[in-house]
Amino acid sequence: MKIVITGGTGLVGRYLSKVVKSDEVTVLSKKDCDITVFQSVKDIFYRIMPDVIFHLAAFTNVDLSERDPVSAFRVNVSGTNNIAFLGNRIGAFVVYVSTDFVFDGRKKTPYSENDIPEPISIYGKTKFEGERVIISNCRKYCILRTSRIFGKDGKNFASSLPKRLFQMEQVNVTTDLITSPTYAKDLAEVLFRIMKERFCGILHFSNSGYCSWYDFAIHICRYFGLKTELLIPLSIKDFHQSIAERPAFSALDTDLFAKNFYQPRSWRQALEEYLEEEFPQKI
Repeated sequence: MKIVITGGTGLVGRYLSKVVKSDEVTVLSKKDCDITVFQSVKDIFYRIMPDVIFHLAAFTNVDLSERDPVSAFRVNVSGTNNIAFLGNRIGAFVVYVSTDFVFDGRKKTPYSENDIPEPISIYGKTKFEGERVIISNCRKYCILRTSRIFGKDGKNFASSLPKRLFQMEQVNVTTDLITSPTYAKDLAEVLFRIMKERFCGILHFSNSGYCSWYDFAIHICRYFGLKTELLIPLSIKDFHQSIAERPAFSALDTDLFAKNFYQPRSWRQALEEYLEEEFPQKI
């Protein structure tokens, strides 16, 4: 089986390339393939003729998307259109990773696959348009929505916060954005299962449970025995680094995933495993 991973050098892509473990896997970085250029994608796809395409490449900077919507659209919509159109042409199964940001955050209970997307940010809108592109162009596809991804070697809250806390640095943390954390390692294993079983349609996956960034940070503090006073709780309205509007509550309902695969482990279990692997000298 021939497999292509776009965005393969990113956080999830690195985990996924380890899980797949095949000589027939082609990991594509932006240098290897500019997905916004039709001919670039065509040349690689027609040379490799992949059976499966994991489309992970995306413009993921939520605030920068507000400043530069053209770039966000070019990557997340036009680039996805190239992947979807050419992937379908060669008969590949396309797995597209999407986001909880396709929802507006006004619900009080986790979002299911049947809830209607209403994105409130440029990033969310471009990812939702990417979903529509996949559905319109692909005969064989899976759209996997996930949220708040954390893991090794990437720029994410779980990798950066402990380092700042170890230096006794005070950190501003939001209290009113609630969603479901997802360990990139678990997500990679799920993507592999979807490939093996050829699950088609839209699916939600995250680690079970949901929390605010402040709850997440408190758990990290307690895990390492650090002072929770280092955390300064703030509303997103007072968080001056934020430009884009974010869904206030965007936890994902994973019941459909559990019915077809297994019950995801809790975000606390996943986070503790990650912290033990990443910062063993601090335990």
